[in-house]
Amino acid sequence: MKVILIPCGTTEWRRDGRLLGRAALTLSEAGQQEALGWLDSLRPLGLTRIYHSPDDLATMTAKILAAALDIPTKSATELHEVDIGLWSGLTEAEFKRRYAKAHRQLLESPLNVSPPGGEELSEAAERVRAGLCKRLKKDAKETVGVVMRPFSFALARCALGELPPAGVWEGRQANGPIAIEFNAEAVVAANGRRDANA
Repeated sequence: MKVILIPCGTTEWRRDGRLLGRAALTLSEAGQQEALGWLDSLRPLGLTRIYHSPDDLATMTAKILAAALDIPTKSATELHEVDIGLWSGLTEAEFKRRYAKAHRQLLESPLNVSPPGGEELSEAAERVRAGLCKRLKKDAKETVGVVMRPFSFALARCALGELPPAGVWEGRQANGPIAIEFNAEAVVAANGRRDANA
């Protein structure tokens, strides 16, 4: 099975290097063109549907792609972006200056980080992992796309074994879709065992 992880298209904030979090943002015109530019690489993959987080930015990105590919989309609440609380809107330089310890932790052991006023990354990672397993179990023989905001995108890469947990900070910066091939039944079974032992 293939899962195609697709980042949200560009926003003004992303262009300025700001952390998005769950801020209410819409796709810029440049973001729409960026998404359309991914179609040449997506068409040959045979996607059958696109799941997306429920915010407007992911929804708009997913709908632009799905309309061009003539496939359905489905919103999935559990794929929502990590709530990064007070970090939302900060540039990386501002974040590093104001939250130096948290910045170091994000580089070394991100799942131990808890943004002030936000969601623990370990809890967000579990939410994203469980949400992906639920969706992929239904589509185990299909190729599906998943559109997410940056931190959840990186956590999805970890859940699918494409990225180690220590790579979350860098892994949130994707310039286009990433195709991940894996054994869906094995991933779901392994995650089922983890759930049973929780």
